[in-house]
Amino acid sequence: MDIRFFRRFIQPLRREVQAPAIAMLGALAAHPKLGLDTRRWEEVASLKALFAGRRIRFGFSSHDRTILEHLRLGGFEQAEQLATLWAQLLSEGGPPRIEIVHEDEDPPVLALFAELLADASVGAASVHVRSGEPRQQRALSWPLSVVAVRSERRHIQRLGEGNLPGKAPALWSSLEHNAAGHILLVPPDVCFVPGAPGHEAGVLPASAIAIAFLPESKSAAAAMALGLKLRYRLDTGAVLVVRAPLKRRGEFWFALMAALGEGIPFDEAVRLATGTGAAPFLLSSWKFLDGAKLPLREEVDAARRLLEFVAPLRTRFDLMDLQVPEFLARTLGWEQREWTAPELATALQQRLSQPGFKLPPGAGVALSQLRQAVRTAEKSLDVALSQNLQTPPPWAMQQQPSQKPPGRHLQATILSTEGPKPEQELGALLAGHTYRLEVHIGAVRAGSRFVRKPLPEASLPPSPDGHTLTIVFSDDFTSQQAPPRAEHVVLGSKGDSTRCAFAFTVPKPAPGAFAARDFSARITVLHRNRVIQTAILSAPVVTTREARPDMGRGVKQELEFPPLALDEPLEERTPFDAALVIQEDASGGAHAMVVEDEEIHWFDIDQPDLKEAILQIRTRLQQLTQEPVRPTSLEDERLVKLLVALANQGSLFWRAAVSRPGVGRSLLRGRRIQILETSVGSFIPVEFFYDLPAPHPKARLCPNAQLALETGECHHSSHQDEEEAEDFVCPAGFWGLTRILERQRVPSGVRAGGVGLRVMPRKERRTIPLLLRGLVGASHRVDLNDATSMDRVRHTLEKLWPACTTEVKEWKQWARAIQRDAPSLLVLLVHTDQEEGTDVQTIEIASDALGVSRLHERHVRKVNSGDGVLVLLMGCSPLLPTVRFQNVVNQFLWAGQGSAVVVSSMADMLGRHAGPTTAAMLAGLEAMVRQGEVSVGDAFVRLRRTLLSGGDPLMLGLAVYGDVDWYLDAPTSLGGNIDADTGDAASGVR
Repeated sequence: MDIRFFRRFIQPLRREVQAPAIAMLGALAAHPKLGLDTRRWEEVASLKALFAGRRIRFGFSSHDRTILEHLRLGGFEQAEQLATLWAQLLSEGGPPRIEIVHEDEDPPVLALFAELLADASVGAASVHVRSGEPRQQRALSWPLSVVAVRSERRHIQRLGEGNLPGKAPALWSSLEHNAAGHILLVPPDVCFVPGAPGHEAGVLPASAIAIAFLPESKSAAAAMALGLKLRYRLDTGAVLVVRAPLKRRGEFWFALMAALGEGIPFDEAVRLATGTGAAPFLLSSWKFLDGAKLPLREEVDAARRLLEFVAPLRTRFDLMDLQVPEFLARTLGWEQREWTAPELATALQQRLSQPGFKLPPGAGVALSQLRQAVRTAEKSLDVALSQNLQTPPPWAMQQQPSQKPPGRHLQATILSTEGPKPEQELGALLAGHTYRLEVHIGAVRAGSRFVRKPLPEASLPPSPDGHTLTIVFSDDFTSQQAPPRAEHVVLGSKGDSTRCAFAFTVPKPAPGAFAARDFSARITVLHRNRVIQTAILSAPVVTTREARPDMGRGVKQELEFPPLALDEPLEERTPFDAALVIQEDASGGAHAMVVEDEEIHWFDIDQPDLKEAILQIRTRLQQLTQEPVRPTSLEDERLVKLLVALANQGSLFWRAAVSRPGVGRSLLRGRRIQILETSVGSFIPVEFFYDLPAPHPKARLCPNAQLALETGECHHSSHQDEEEAEDFVCPAGFWGLTRILERQRVPSGVRAGGVGLRVMPRKERRTIPLLLRGLVGASHRVDLNDATSMDRVRHTLEKLWPACTTEVKEWKQWARAIQRDAPSLLVLLVHTDQEEGTDVQTIEIASDALGVSRLHERHVRKVNSGDGVLVLLMGCSPLLPTVRFQNVVNQFLWAGQGSAVVVSSMADMLGRHAGPTTAAMLAGLEAMVRQGEVSVGDAFVRLRRTLLSGGDPLMLGLAVYGDVDWYLDAPTSLGGNIDADTGDAASGVR
């Protein structure tokens, strides 16, 4: 069967129907009496005939394939019927064990079947490929004898830790001894050609089961191909191929041993072990698997030993992220896998002490798993304490004349002020009480509460006198308390910094509340108005002192978002005059923290009012951007009216955020502002802030408007008199036309509230070449009203950069082109819509729509590449969707992993306008880089002004996301495609 045909066959099906429908179809096909005759499906009154001890065969004969080729399963209702039949099958017989039978199928097809049937929606107890009869008749028994290379010895012996003497579940035998065992671990360098380097498969020892581990990056087809080769070359009853990272291999072993210890058949135990994240392929036969079962292990004291082990964990608050083994969590009925050590100790004690609860067999191996999990957490803690705290070996001292100083970490200590002497509070906080928080940066010592990632002090500019850093404390994360407060610490060249302190009161629970809300606060470290590290300080809150011992968790300090690479020098980054940190509180209200030098300001904006104001601005913009004919000059009456309306809206925003008592000159007159959107979807239209007097409805265009767009400033006398100023509107009043605004967003998957800079390469690699390679995609709707819209973009690209740009018509081609060519410029003129069946937002190129939930790194940059990418994302307002977390711009930033700069618009635009605007932007950028490299921030503020001066209203709603310190340049391989003196409009970009 052609795998491409089969993929096309199942693709039209709804996701929740795909696997169950195909499972039922293959089960019917594998039983000749039922077959694929669609006319007989409704006659299948009982499906019990398919069962033989919960066993089901799956496969397609040659005749069945012919039938399949004439079916269009995704287009008719039988898919739903098949899925319903499968659900009935499960309800009558329970989770089945599925055997894939095949007639000389290629490995890719078998791999596809195996992965499809292993989907959770199928509900199978196990899945294996029938492949030959068993040759090794050795019965499985405890302890399992594992034959492996010497490097696996410690790994296998670790399985015995936590068990009684002589009760180890697995024993190691050397591969060199050629002794047959229960399990053979296939060496990673196994070969199938005699004389080739490595262990030849044909001479490996006999075993009941052979297990091979492959890197996770290997394809399913490659894993299946290896499994087939091993199955026919080895003297064994079964072959298991596991794709898993090297570090996860031990987890799979532990989980497999734990499941076997319960007396579960081998094939079902393999399926249970996949909870570790491994993806196994099992090749065997029913004859072997029906007998491949181990006797139950007697472990009567497992519960006692578990309690003895976890008892010391009640005071281990330093182990912040302890991963409970999957088998243990399943045994105890826990959905939660991540606990602090005290939480785990408390919960486990409560569970084991419940009347009638008894640990199942295999708990001894679970204890070994738990020991391993604690060791892993301790190792992570040791890394956090830094290897610099350890004495390096003599050879390292000889090679490195100067020892690297220990890393210094942000640390916050909560002190109780109730007694005569302040004492450190490690456990739960008491509602209504006042505490003192001391913050400093220094080496980690016993009892420290610290952020595990060291402060990136190597990034600070060299200074023998050290640095003065601003520490901001705000508890707005969970409650509306006092505005943020700022203090300063001095971080010298060595040793600990000075300390600063903040007093705070833990809020009491609201009247009628069931329990007190956990306390949570943000600590932000800034240098020259750049956020260099943020942390979340949290602790449970109790209402009585008696409740403290039962809480099982205490004070935690976690890195919120690492904004800098450890080796990124800050002197290479342009400082900001101020930073705006935009966030939402627990009730959904919008707040903004303004940071400028030593001053912190705070302002609230009612969230419904903010949404309405943004809607009004978009509506005004779209009244013009969606007209059939747009303005062609700045003096166009429609554009002037738009400027007047936006100036009045922007003036009110400016008064609320900036024109306030205490706001300093850095924000009022600064030209570089960093805007940090800390909540998913938080947005304030800073580009429309208007700092000149608001004009009245019949105001005229400022006489100095054109000059203001050239220079970025307007000093016309009409703006000096408040009464006269109402008669004029000037583009130089809008922040988006006069200031470099760097918008940053918290990445998806990072805790809401993360702020700061994205990781950036060093300056010599911080360039985006325009244009070595480019990629273009456009919705078919772009040309609906004007068939020449996209032709203008194509003509511009071919004129500026001949033979450097590729246009694709579907998203799969798009992703392949990015991985092949690693383009530095992505031009997208998209249509956004809602996907039927998932309700998520989609973006369309040609006629192919992609849900934003399926947008990945491969769609934005070459995977694992650090090269910068400029994304022009134009079309139907991908910036502000109805459902905020479906924001297309946000998804592009996440997929770009910090290397993407995304330019988009607040307003919807017709294709007839999007095409010419995009062409003009490309020409303008090319003209700038021909004069020398230019930062993204400078390039787009100049581009906005130039194109607006020509009457393009789309420039007013343009927003730039990503680091503005990326540089655009023209690579040396580019020839002179345009004469700089031809007088093109593009050559006048200022």
